[in-house]
Amino acid sequence: MYFFLNKPNNKISPIRLRYYLKSESKTFNYSTGISINPKNWNKENRMPKAKSGGAGFELKQITNKLNRFVEELDKSINFLESQDKQVTREELKKRLNARFKLTIVKRYTLIDELDAFILEKEKIAKSSKASIDKYRYLKRKLVSFNSSLKSFEIDKDFMIDFIAFLRHEYQLTDITLNRTIGFLKTFLKWLVETGVEVDNNYKKITVATRDADHVSLTIEQVQKLSDLTLNKTLDKYRDLFLIGCYSGQRFSDYTLFKKSDVINNRIEKRAVKTQIKSYIPISDKLELLLNKWDWRLPKISNQKFNKNIKQVCKLAEFTDEITKSKFLGNQKIEEIKPLYMCIGSHTARRTFITNAANKGVPDHIIMAICGIRDPATLKTYKKFQENELEKWTNNIF
Repeated sequence: MYFFLNKPNNKISPIRLRYYLKSESKTFNYSTGISINPKNWNKENRMPKAKSGGAGFELKQITNKLNRFVEELDKSINFLESQDKQVTREELKKRLNARFKLTIVKRYTLIDELDAFILEKEKIAKSSKASIDKYRYLKRKLVSFNSSLKSFEIDKDFMIDFIAFLRHEYQLTDITLNRTIGFLKTFLKWLVETGVEVDNNYKKITVATRDADHVSLTIEQVQKLSDLTLNKTLDKYRDLFLIGCYSGQRFSDYTLFKKSDVINNRIEKRAVKTQIKSYIPISDKLELLLNKWDWRLPKISNQKFNKNIKQVCKLAEFTDEITKSKFLGNQKIEEIKPLYMCIGSHTARRTFITNAANKGVPDHIIMAICGIRDPATLKTYKKFQENELEKWTNNIF
């Protein structure tokens, strides 16, 4: 009899119990409903590590809980044998369920589980206040929808009903709705990793974005931005935007470019958002800008960047009227705005991809450069040739 981590490569792994049944010549596995950070797991004795301080106290509590599983399993086996009953996996599971299932996660509502998730994120230094606020926002919506919902009630029908509720009751735009459902899926994934059973059909539900209007700049407009004479303050916003245009990366990635990322005249870097690796050729124009800033790009928030790049594009006279559509609930609303008001940090990435495609750059090259990976095209994505990246990138702008 011993314990093992069900998902030892995850940040948090469920702990399972394993016992070999001679009577059936099979292994009995049982989910304890307890999870742990694999860093705190002793692989040799298959129990939590002994530590001091607050962390040590929590690990000791987990150890005590696991010992209760051992005691209960021994007790169950001894009882069944004393009654001349066969010790089977089904019988052991039934007895352990009777003892423990009322004390593990299924007794809680989904809101209780979400509170635990938020608390864990607050303890992780990498979780920003903005990130935590997003899950508090999700909590308010779930409470409004059904505050007594249980985790085992999460299924495809729930997802459909919740999306309809958000769309009609809160009049959320498709973009906000997509993000909210994304937060929910992240939380449900964590829930599964902690040992809670959730119907996997929730993964199949997506929010269709209707008539999404995406803006990108032409090659001529990018050149006009490059030629624009600006003061020192606005110059940095223009340069950052152009670096995004020339590299095809997200704002959160290209603002972190470092010389140490360069391998064979390419920037090789994993995306902050997806952890997918990008292979970014350093084109002549990209190299000029990176050298201008000595590879130490200005540290600017996305919000501040989006505000100031609009001012830059206004000075570039990007004033063509653009009709932007969005949905509030099921109501389609159209707004007419000047082009410069529609430009933000992500426009740069979209500009690279659009112009690369228009130039005939193969899809798998664009995917390799931009770190785009789709299951249907994953094999193609991995087949790019060493010399293809530079060949195509220098011919875009």
